[in-house]
Amino acid sequence: MIVAMTIPGLAVLIVVLACGEVLYRKVTGRAALPWMRDDTRHGVGAIGLEQFDAAFNPARRHEFEERETMSMYRENPGDGTPGESELDLDSGRVRLPRNPG
Repeated sequence: MIVAMTIPGLAVLIVVLACGEVLYRKVTGRAALPWMRDDTRHGVGAIGLEQFDAAFNPARRHEFEERETMSMYRENPGDGTPGESELDLDSGRVRLPRNPG
C-alpha cells in the first residue's frame, strides 16, 4: 500500500488495474464494475491515467472541469418546446396548440 502512495507506484498500480480489467473482460465478456458495463465509457486504466495526468497538468484539470460543466448544461433539441407551434414572421402570427387539460 505504501508503494501506491508514491508517484511511480501509483502509475504502476493504474497499469496493473488496466491489465486486470482487460483480462477480466476477455475471460468473462463483461466489465467487472457494474457502472463500467456500458461500451461507450472509457476503461478503468484510461480514467486513472487521465486523472494522473490532470494532477500534474493544470490545463488538463481545467479541461475536465469544463467538460463536467458542459455536461450539466447540455440541452437536447426539443427540450422545453410546447409542441407543434407555428411561427409565421411574414404575417406576424403564432399558432400554439391547445393544452388538453
